[in-house]
Amino acid sequence: MSPVPNDPQTAFIRELQSRYDQRPTGWLLSAPDIELWTQIVGSTRRDAYNAMARQIAVGFHEGRLPFWFCDAVVNAIIGFVYGDWTAKGEDFPALFYEIYLAFDAGEVSRPGVDPIETYTRPMIAKIVHDLGNEAG
Repeated sequence: MSPVPNDPQTAFIRELQSRYDQRPTGWLLSAPDIELWTQIVGSTRRDAYNAMARQIAVGFHEGRLPFWFCDAVVNAIIGFVYGDWTAKGEDFPALFYEIYLAFDAGEVSRPGVDPIETYTRPMIAKIVHDLGNEAG
């Protein structure tokens, strides 16, 4: 599932990660970014949220994207998802929400437990495995 080197989706995620690397606090995913991503994906915003979450999940699973970045991006996207839900009554994008919950599970520290390794990593591994089975 490794990305194609000059793929526009991969390039977008790299550029977004570069912004977050330079300023890791705050939401750097803007409404124009969501519109550009939707154009790159060539579908609806709802499908674009799923596509970005898929890129994030696979990148994390393959060790190309760090937890903090993936978590920050899905936390930024959820704001847009809620906005679409309240403005348009759209259903939550299922894949995005599943991935969002996986990263959310890694945010809460528990004594003696690494929540990223204990919760997020196995949840993402299952999601990526299921995605691979759907593709094949």
